[in-house]
Amino acid sequence: MTSYWRVACWFSFLPFLSPANSSFTPLSQTSSHPFLGQHCSSSEKTALLQLKRDLSAAKPESSIPLQPSSGSLLTSWKPNTDCCSWESVNCHEVTKHVFGLNLSGHNLSGLVNSIKFLNLPYLERLNLVNCNIGEIPSFVQKLGGLVELDLSINKIHGKVPKWIWLLESLVYLNLSNNFLDGFEAPPSAPFLSSLTSLDLTCNLIEGSIPTLPISISFLSLAKNKLTGEIPVSLCSLSNLTILDACYNYMSGQIPKCLEVLGDTLIVLNLRKNRFSGLMPWKFTKECSLKTLNLYANQLTGKIPMSLKHCKRLQVLDLGDNQINDTFPFWLGVLPDLRVLILQSNSLRCPIGEPLASNDFPMLQILDLSSNYFTGNLPLDYFAIWKSMRIKLNGSLMYMGSYYYREWMSITSKGQRMDDINILTIFNVLDLSNNLFEGEIPEVIGDLKLLEVLNLSTNNLIGEIPLSLSKLTLLESLDLSKNKLIGEIPMKLLSLTFLSVLNLSYNRLEGKIPIGNQFSTFANDSYEGNIGLCGFPLSKKCDDVEDHQSSGAQRESILSDPISPFSWKFALVGYGCGAPVGVAIGYILFWRTKRCTKWIEQSFKAKKRQKNEQNRRRRRKFK
Repeated sequence: MTSYWRVACWFSFLPFLSPANSSFTPLSQTSSHPFLGQHCSSSEKTALLQLKRDLSAAKPESSIPLQPSSGSLLTSWKPNTDCCSWESVNCHEVTKHVFGLNLSGHNLSGLVNSIKFLNLPYLERLNLVNCNIGEIPSFVQKLGGLVELDLSINKIHGKVPKWIWLLESLVYLNLSNNFLDGFEAPPSAPFLSSLTSLDLTCNLIEGSIPTLPISISFLSLAKNKLTGEIPVSLCSLSNLTILDACYNYMSGQIPKCLEVLGDTLIVLNLRKNRFSGLMPWKFTKECSLKTLNLYANQLTGKIPMSLKHCKRLQVLDLGDNQINDTFPFWLGVLPDLRVLILQSNSLRCPIGEPLASNDFPMLQILDLSSNYFTGNLPLDYFAIWKSMRIKLNGSLMYMGSYYYREWMSITSKGQRMDDINILTIFNVLDLSNNLFEGEIPEVIGDLKLLEVLNLSTNNLIGEIPLSLSKLTLLESLDLSKNKLIGEIPMKLLSLTFLSVLNLSYNRLEGKIPIGNQFSTFANDSYEGNIGLCGFPLSKKCDDVEDHQSSGAQRESILSDPISPFSWKFALVGYGCGAPVGVAIGYILFWRTKRCTKWIEQSFKAKKRQKNEQNRRRRRKFK
């Protein structure tokens, strides 16, 4: 079970970076590029060939099989070839010395300290990812020129040794996805260090955060067992760009001194800890924050208005706290804000109207669920959210030399999901579990890029708007637990991506539409609507209802502007047929009238002729 958790941890959190202010790229992303006339030194070549023999003799075993077997990876390592052309080996272009070695995926269990790495005196970059290593190799402290060391995804136990801080040339250290449980006491005297990037994600580290080198710019302590408060010494890390300490057990107040780092800090991620108290920060106009994630703590008070100075802010997640405030409409001035999550707080009052027609121009995820908002749905905001109407070119965040992924928690397809990659990116509108009232406005159908729409558990009335049929990318629609009436629009059959539908506990009636995605929904999508009938419910619709439903369907088809039977074609038929009908009617009427007159005249003539004959006969007899 532990093994499965660690694999999941590794795949769910992938902050990968290149240290700032450095000219190299992690070896896991590079390959050797031989140059003409390049020849490595004989001693370094001998050391590498001995390494190949040691690896070939080792039993192939790995915690997570990322690479093929050792032998197949080292097939290019041949005595009669230049070692600078070998796979996983990097040589300096001028000096021809080996400076980079990538052995990721090889089984080094029991071998790591016996391998003659010291015979590679110019080694700067060493990648030992997923090598089945059980301890931090002791030879590392003797590699005076080592700049990058990646020991992630191994089985390293124990504590982070204090001599790590004394490696003056080490810039990048990745010990993530191991079993480290703490830190050795750091050196008491001030120590010099070049370390800028320290990744300890997914370990078992307990206790508080120790004193760290002031040179650090990337610090990830995510998914450990840290406790205590954030030390004030952390505020002295003047170069700190990314601080990620999510999924720990730290408590107390978030220190106000962090606002001092506002000019340099790009990511502050403290989600799922136990921090409490207010958020008293006063960010200046120099604020560099792009991500502020404080989800699932115990923070109180109001949302700091100084956040409006953070013009680069893209992600703001304050969900699942105890914030007592109103809707922060003033955040609408932030030009790059894409994600705003305020769910599960004590926000109240109507949302109100936007201050300008371009408020929240980039917003793609809005989660205000489980609060106390009142009034009508924010019609005016629906009308101006261009980012939910027009396709934007979503991109990953590139922050200097850093590559970092953001994560969040949302309710999608009826379930709460954690660790969702924000920058995939969803288009979500969740206003559920509030006190909204009134009808669902037709303009909501203009948010054509929505993939998740949740308006459940409110006091909404009226009918389901036909405009929802325009949300052709919608995958999840939840309108349950309201007071909606009328029939389910037949037009919703056009939502061919819909995989979750919940209309339960309303006052809907009539026959449930049949076809497309509606054939896949179960009873629980409709329960609590006593007027509904038809598949998948056990209540059948009678012939009258069927006839009414057919009539409603025909009416829906005729009213559909896309349908070939739309009113436009009906008007064309009427326009062409009406004159012809009038002409035919006139002819028939004229001919009928003329025929009647001719019959009457003929009858009178015959009658006069007969009377004349009778008079002649009477004269003859006389």
